[in-house]
Amino acid sequence: MQLAMLNGRELYYAIISGAKKILNERTHLNKINVFPVPDGDTGNNMSYMMQRIITDSKPSDSISDAMESIANAAISGSRGNSGIIFAEYLNGLYEHLKGKNTVYLVEFHEAIKNGIKKAYEALVNPVEGTILTVLRKSFDIEVEGDDFVEYFDRILVRAKIALEETTNELEILKINKVVDAGASGFTSFLEGMTQYIKTKEAVVYIETEDIDHEEVAHDMIVDERYCTEALMSDVKVGTSQLKEIFKDLGTSLIVSGRQDKMRMHIHTNKPEEVFYRLRDYANIIEQKVDDMIRQQQSLAPEHPRIAIVTDSIADIPMDIRDKYQIHLMPINLMVDNVSFLDKVTITTETFYKLMDDVESFSSSQPDKMFIERNLKYLEEHYDDIIVVTVASKLSGTYNAFYQYAKKNPKIHVIDSKQNSGAQGLVVLEVAKMIEKGKSVKEILDDIPNFINRTKIYVSVKTLKYMVKMGRVKKVTGLIAKIINLKPVISLGKEGEGIIKTKAFSLNGNVKKIIKLVKQEKVTQYIMVHAQAEERASKLALKLEKILGFKPLYTTEISPIVAMNAGIGAIAVALTYEKEVE
Repeated sequence: MQLAMLNGRELYYAIISGAKKILNERTHLNKINVFPVPDGDTGNNMSYMMQRIITDSKPSDSISDAMESIANAAISGSRGNSGIIFAEYLNGLYEHLKGKNTVYLVEFHEAIKNGIKKAYEALVNPVEGTILTVLRKSFDIEVEGDDFVEYFDRILVRAKIALEETTNELEILKINKVVDAGASGFTSFLEGMTQYIKTKEAVVYIETEDIDHEEVAHDMIVDERYCTEALMSDVKVGTSQLKEIFKDLGTSLIVSGRQDKMRMHIHTNKPEEVFYRLRDYANIIEQKVDDMIRQQQSLAPEHPRIAIVTDSIADIPMDIRDKYQIHLMPINLMVDNVSFLDKVTITTETFYKLMDDVESFSSSQPDKMFIERNLKYLEEHYDDIIVVTVASKLSGTYNAFYQYAKKNPKIHVIDSKQNSGAQGLVVLEVAKMIEKGKSVKEILDDIPNFINRTKIYVSVKTLKYMVKMGRVKKVTGLIAKIINLKPVISLGKEGEGIIKTKAFSLNGNVKKIIKLVKQEKVTQYIMVHAQAEERASKLALKLEKILGFKPLYTTEISPIVAMNAGIGAIAVALTYEKEVE
């Protein structure tokens, strides 16, 4: 059978067949993922984009319309280095086919070459031995004849040869004796396309486990911790300018798409700076940040069999989160209708920079798709997952996790009935139980008693921010300002916010907190603050004299908590030996 001309529907269904082939290879691609960092998610990232192409794109008789739909879905769904390179390749293909209803082989080959050119241009520093190399080598041919079937047969043979050669083109691939994962994904995609072009039958999506493949040694040193991505619209500058603007913030910088829809990828230690800067150049539609160190820990054979997850309201320093491999699920912080990831793409410092210049800000729980994506990743690497959430009385976060967990016996959700530093103490206690080898049942049985013995006392410097957030009525706030009221905020037994006691000066406020601390023997405590480290340190010194030991740690509160507590707030979170009111 020969095919001399390609229309929109034929190309659309060939690409859908290729997409399904990648979905079938997801697990294998994850296993062999070692470049640019061995974070074990190339299969997940490429599969996510392919699933978006399958669900979001639409067939059309016009090859231009079909490719525009596919390119838009690819840009929206692209994830990771290989995914974004792939998306830009498809975008370049559309760019050359724009306005055409059908296409002959010579024109199609020129469109392919434009896609490859765009893929190379998307990166600041293109690296050979990757998906780029297989793209280039596969299509580096002179077009002979006008038959698409023969053409795809030729390029698939070349792709498979080029794929095998990647092992010796990058040292990390050679050491691990694997081919490049992104390149392997693209070769699978070509296999799926070729099958449809030859038979008019698409690949059937049935994911298979690659049980014969040896595990890859996923050792790595991460210079830039966060794999950071942004989906944007109404971009004010072109891709080249955007790369220039952000190249100082990290490595693996890739920019894909058009000014109406663009995606940027970068490995960085400062995701909050990326998004703070990006606000000046584009409308930010979506943000994604993966912690590659935590991903690496999940892949290590010696990691604990129980994963611990918490939301970003739990205030725990990074070094402790790293020690106990605590996975963070950021709450969404809305700033003028842009959704930032609490503690990740926005910090307390950057939040306060924005606070007085924006019209509105609010918080919302992680969305269903975000929870599902992250927990599914952990399910693949752990026997059980324990999620410790902020008090259900304060947020819908507990319910969001519970709705997913009730369908999965591996996931166990604990309502900490706490927030901020107190929630951090609960998370830390669970982490220590896991380290000691306690079972899930033992942890779930023991932790309620610990929760009941844990308290937080917050010294609020001003009620201005609580009034702004609607937590306190304006009249109450005005009266408090007039009489210089300084309440001590705490949480009730079920996690509801309460005013524990009141004072009429900051000194009086601190004295009230000390009195509360002294009501029962304290086994541990921590200090948290909102840009008030000096004030927190002074209270910590007083508590040290009384209790005879230092706080476990002092840390800044999350932007979500800071949004309500306001600049200058400090708090002590502690665990008593016995339960108190």
